[in-house]
Amino acid sequence: MGVEKLQELESLLNRLIDDYVKTKEENEKLWARMNEALSKIEKLDKEKRELESLVEMYRSSLNSLVEKLQNMLGAVDYAVEADRQDKT
Repeated sequence: MGVEKLQELESLLNRLIDDYVKTKEENEKLWARMNEALSKIEKLDKEKRELESLVEMYRSSLNSLVEKLQNMLGAVDYAVEADRQDKT
């Protein structure tokens, strides 16, 4: 093998090593970004569950209030009707 061929081989090997190092660094950065994204997803999922729980609690409270209002209106209607019958 000639000196030129050895230099070409060495140059190729150096480029391969450089490419490997760059690819490894990029891979590590991508993994870090992916882990960060997964953490954000987990945080958002937790917040979503908390919000869903709040919505359900508010829905239950509103349903209870509506039911109480309906009962009160029914009692008022009953009292008004009874008052009308007393006047007649």
